[in-house]
Amino acid sequence: MYTSKIYIKSPVFIQNIFISFLNLTKKILRSTSSVDVFTKKLIENERSEVKLNKYCEEKLITVLNNARDNSPYYSYSKSAEINLLNFKYITKDEVFNCSDKILNSNIKGRRIKGQTSGTTGKALTIYQNLESIRSEKAFNNRQRLWAGYEKGDKRAWIRGDVIVPLNQKKAPFWRYSYFENMILLSSFHMTKDALQLYIDEMVDFGVNIIQAYPSSIITLAKHLENTNQYYGGNLKSIITSSESLTSIDKKIIEERFNCIVFDWYGLFERVAAIASCEHGRYHILSDYSHVELLTVGKTEDGRDIAEIIGTNFNNLLFPLIKYKTGDHVILSNESECPCGRVFPIVESIEGRVGDYLVGEDKQEIHILNHIPKGVLGILACQFIQRKDLSVEINVIADQSLFSEIEKNKLIFNTKKRIGHSLKVIVVEVESIKRTKNGKFKQAIREF
Repeated sequence: MYTSKIYIKSPVFIQNIFISFLNLTKKILRSTSSVDVFTKKLIENERSEVKLNKYCEEKLITVLNNARDNSPYYSYSKSAEINLLNFKYITKDEVFNCSDKILNSNIKGRRIKGQTSGTTGKALTIYQNLESIRSEKAFNNRQRLWAGYEKGDKRAWIRGDVIVPLNQKKAPFWRYSYFENMILLSSFHMTKDALQLYIDEMVDFGVNIIQAYPSSIITLAKHLENTNQYYGGNLKSIITSSESLTSIDKKIIEERFNCIVFDWYGLFERVAAIASCEHGRYHILSDYSHVELLTVGKTEDGRDIAEIIGTNFNNLLFPLIKYKTGDHVILSNESECPCGRVFPIVESIEGRVGDYLVGEDKQEIHILNHIPKGVLGILACQFIQRKDLSVEINVIADQSLFSEIEKNKLIFNTKKRIGHSLKVIVVEVESIKRTKNGKFKQAIREF
C-alpha cells in the first residue's frame, strides 16, 4: 500500500494525508454499531464464569456444525456426533495444501484474502469476510480498554508498516494519521543514531498509548537505559503484539517508560489469543477461540511446556478446527488473577517455533532470550546460523558500553547454549534485518 511509486515520490505532507484517509476508510468499515455491541458483550462476560462458559459452549457448537456442514475438508466428521473429540488435529502444512477444501463456499459476499507472515517458512493464505474482521476489531477494542484507552487519546504506532520509503536516510522517520490522532513510526529505520529522534518526537506529540512490536519498543527502552534516561512523556500504557516479549524485556520497558506493558499474542489464523492484564498475568481469551494445551515437555525447573492448539470462533468462512500452532506456553499454577477476569492463566509465552538455533549435537535450542542477559550496551541482536552451524551475532550497540569484554561475554553466553565447539562471531551493525512485515526474527538459519 505504501510502496507505490506515487506514495514514495510524494512530499511528506501528502503521505500524511494519504495515510490519514486510508486509515479513516478502514475505521469506517470496521467501527460499526455491531462492533460496539459485541465489545460490550465481551466486557460483560469476562468477569462472570457462568456467562463466559455459556458463551464459549455456544460458539464452539456453532463453529463445529459450520465446519462439518459447509467445509469439504471436515466431511470425515459427518457420520459422528458433533464433538471436538471427533475432529482431527490439523497442521500448517495441511492448511497450506488444502485451503480450497477448508473454505466455506456457502458464505457469499466479499472475501478478504490475506497471508500469514511466513516467519516459519510457509506463508498461509487465509480468507476472512467483513464480519470476521469486525469481530477482531471488538477484541482489539477490549484490549485497548484494558490498557486504559479513552476516546481522544493520542497513540504511537511502531509496527511493520512501510510508511517511510526504505531508501530514506534522513528524518522524519514517522508520519501522521490525523483522523486517528496517531503518529506512525517506522520499524525499518531504527538505527542507533535515530533512536533519540523517535523518543523526542513521541514526547513532543504527547503520546498517551504506544502500540508496538516488542523488538521496536525494547530497542528504544535499551537506548533509554544505556543513556541513563527515562521517557519524558506521560504514558498510560504500552501495548505489544506480533512478536515474543520476554519477562526481562518487559521489565526494562516498564521501568524506562514508567507504565504497564499489555502484551497480546495472536495469529493471523485467528485460532488463539492471549493477553496480559494490569497485574501482568497472561490470560487465554477463551471467548476468542477454543484453546487446548498439549504438553510437549518441561522447563529446567520442572514446569510444563505446552503447544497451543486452537479452534477459531470468529471466521466461519475459513474454519480451522484443532489447528496446531507450533507455538508454546509455560503453564501456570495460578487459577485466579487479582484483576478479577475469569480467563485461564499461563505463566508465559515462549516464542515462535521457527526462532531456534541448532547446537553442536544437532539439538534444537528454542529459548535464546537469556543469551544477551547481563551483557551491557546491546540495543538489539540477531543470530544468523550458517550451514556449518557457526553463528554470527549482529548487534546494534551503544559503543560506549559494548566493550571487548562485553563482546566476549556475549560469545561465551552463546557457546554455553549451543556448544563450545561451534564458531561464534559478533558483528556490529547499524540496523537489524526484518521480514517484509517489519517483524524481528531472533534467529535466522541458512539451512
